[in-house]
Amino acid sequence: MTNSVRAFSLIALMMLAPLAGCFGEAETSSDSKDDVLKIDFLPAGDLPLRAGEWHTFTLEGEGTRLVVQQDVLLFVNNSIVPLGVVQVQGSEILDGKILTTPYVESTVLNIVYADGSGATIDVVVENGTAIVNGQEWFDKMEFILSVCTDSTECGGYINRWMGSPNPAFERAASFFHGHFEGLGYETHIMRVTDHLNPTQPESLNIIAWKDGRSDACVQGMGAHMDIAPPASPPAGGTYEGAYDNTAGTVAMMLYAKAFVDLEFECDTFLALWSSEEEGLRGSNAFANNDCDYCLPQDKELRFYINMDMMGISWPALKDTGEPFPYHAWSGPDNDPSVDELPITEVMDHVHRNILKAPMDLRIDGTYGAGCDQHWDEHDNLVLDVHEDTFGRSDHVTFRDRGAQTIFHLGAYDDDYDAYHSPNDTLDNMITSVGGQAELEKSIQFVMWAAMLEFIVADQTPEIRNLA
Repeated sequence: MTNSVRAFSLIALMMLAPLAGCFGEAETSSDSKDDVLKIDFLPAGDLPLRAGEWHTFTLEGEGTRLVVQQDVLLFVNNSIVPLGVVQVQGSEILDGKILTTPYVESTVLNIVYADGSGATIDVVVENGTAIVNGQEWFDKMEFILSVCTDSTECGGYINRWMGSPNPAFERAASFFHGHFEGLGYETHIMRVTDHLNPTQPESLNIIAWKDGRSDACVQGMGAHMDIAPPASPPAGGTYEGAYDNTAGTVAMMLYAKAFVDLEFECDTFLALWSSEEEGLRGSNAFANNDCDYCLPQDKELRFYINMDMMGISWPALKDTGEPFPYHAWSGPDNDPSVDELPITEVMDHVHRNILKAPMDLRIDGTYGAGCDQHWDEHDNLVLDVHEDTFGRSDHVTFRDRGAQTIFHLGAYDDDYDAYHSPNDTLDNMITSVGGQAELEKSIQFVMWAAMLEFIVADQTPEIRNLA
């Protein structure tokens, strides 16, 4: 058992200790259940839950508890309850939301009454339209990257490299800005010019802000929207940049939609960076400049999650039949021999316990890229989820400011060498993983992992700035 799993298990045991013995006693009648727990205004269990979709619930009875399995998520006051246990306080009715992961087919809801008796409710879970899903991601990718004469059918937001100046980048940035602003976020276009030529900005970022309950802390999530310019190494530049990094850009657009009705503890930024390909200039400009919508210098920066090169990863298979690698790395990793960060516990808990990923799945051989300090022990591990020092993307900017970070990344280098090349297209992504359906499954998994990490980390006060 890893340290992170042990930590979550111990916390859960402490929370659930008062319930011991409850579920072995006689169950209450179904009439009593009807009076206690309702989902979508009907007695719990009367209708199936739809996987990945929001459902409302009400819980009645002083001292009554609802206990759910780890892949069923409870939200109260629009924030997650990390351990999946809620209790009615006083005579009030507790109301909230239930969300399953897209991978749940059935579940059991446990009711514990104030007198110690208990009841279980078997619930069927049917296919739903997940709040973040691969099909919506694909449709938006296709719109952004397709070129046609009808602007209502395709966007043609390609050739998004910085400098020159580049009207294609400006046009795309305006489109992305409109998406976040249209969802109600306080959204800004941030330009930084440090070479005295305002027509050639060093960086142009889209920054969307959401107020938190506390004004003492800040946290964020982001992806770079620029792509490798012509003649850039290692493969000569690209024009779609589908994998690197339109994929992460579209994921951020879907997260913005999913987060609208959630509440976070800290002020939260959702960002699209530019100039990542030129040395993390965009995220550095945001983190180290003083402006009304830059990173606040007087607030604690707790954590940051980065999305770069996503979708060519487990559960998708190579043409050899082996799965593509899946990478999720937390940091900083100051001591490679131990997992020392609270955000690592969250990352492991999400993958292992909530999404129930096969954490010890390995291939017969090794993967073709080894840029992390644990490579000797993980070179054949499919789900490579651990603390690491790996850089090469915008999370480094925030790690350098003391934030705990998570970096999501799919295949790269020998495992998928089309990035930074003209072959980095949506069509090539589809071909590489064996079809559109496989691509949608792969991107949906990593999007859910990162989304849940953010939502759970928000409610994990142990995640603090390390500076």
